[in-house]
Amino acid sequence: MKQIERYILRRMSLLTFWSLTAVTLLVMTTQVLIRVDVLTTTGQALSAFLLLAATLIPSVLSIVAPFALLIGVGQVLSVMNSDSELVVIEAAGVPPATVLKPVLVLSTVVSLMVLLVSNFVEPWSNSKLYDVLAQAQSDLFSVAVRSGTFMRLEDGLYVQVNEKLPGGELGGIFLADSRTEGNETIYYARSGVVRAVGETNILYLVDGELQQHNLTNDQISIVTFTSYALDMAAFVPAGQASARRPKEQTTPYLLDPAADDYYLVNANFTIKQELVQRFSTWMYPLAFGLVAFTFLGKARSNRHEQFQNGAIVAGITLGARGFGFYSGEAAGGSVFMETLSYAVPAAIIGIFGFLALTGRTLTIPRAWARLNDRLIEYARNRIERWKDPATSAGGSGSA
Repeated sequence: MKQIERYILRRMSLLTFWSLTAVTLLVMTTQVLIRVDVLTTTGQALSAFLLLAATLIPSVLSIVAPFALLIGVGQVLSVMNSDSELVVIEAAGVPPATVLKPVLVLSTVVSLMVLLVSNFVEPWSNSKLYDVLAQAQSDLFSVAVRSGTFMRLEDGLYVQVNEKLPGGELGGIFLADSRTEGNETIYYARSGVVRAVGETNILYLVDGELQQHNLTNDQISIVTFTSYALDMAAFVPAGQASARRPKEQTTPYLLDPAADDYYLVNANFTIKQELVQRFSTWMYPLAFGLVAFTFLGKARSNRHEQFQNGAIVAGITLGARGFGFYSGEAAGGSVFMETLSYAVPAAIIGIFGFLALTGRTLTIPRAWARLNDRLIEYARNRIERWKDPATSAGGSGSA
């Protein structure tokens, strides 16, 4: 790679990296705040918050990476045009491929990174996110002990613990579960303890009663027990059941899921949506890099023209990515939308890749540029007159 190519690549890489870091931290913060109530309610330590934040990074990374690349490539090309660097490069007889090569290298690297993150890292992090939230829910009895009152874990699920006994045992456990439509279940036990069995947390109840009320026929059944075991996964909030969601499964598993998989049997479309997302998202960084180069990779003498080309780049990329989100969601129930999920970014890569490789760049028509210049100049004059009405009045009086 030539020195000028390494120079351009280094600038683009640095700006892309810092843009990716800043946007990822911003989006990740909003996602953490959405889920932070689960950890604060159950009194988790700081390490749980950090682990929650870390597990959210891969899913955020695959979304913001194309836009970080767009910022890095577009901003560097715009600054090089403003500083006349592109003019000097073209005047020296350097071919357009010299500027294109760093863009292609960086775009390809980011695309491969998104592909690996989407198919390997993100499923693992989503699974760890489930484990973090499930672990928080397994500590609910400690929270209930501290509160000393009935505590609502979610709609239809309440718990109360009277006291904490020696040896980590809990005394006076009361559980009320009415989440199942048409059925109410109440557990009461003199004492109990939570024990870890492998990766499963089990609540052992001692000397208590189980009451079930069938609301459809108003029948009540009461069972007295000396010991009773409950899987704590039963008390994970709805939507976090033990069945792993497609987002938490590996790509090989989604390509050939088990015959009795819950989502394969009951919501097959979610598996297809996840596969489309994993195999289409990686194309957007390469597409965005080629679009930016096609409109901004050539020296422009008109500052407004450069700005307007940047606006066109933003419109094309935002429109394409927005359609990608929509088509990815609709792909589960439509073969046509599934095809478009791959066809749209592939078409952008093909069209703008051809233009870039043949040395052609696009810009807005000159007539549009002149019209925009006149409109901008008119708006600027109106603003100046509005800021300084005395000058306008004086000018009209002298006339």
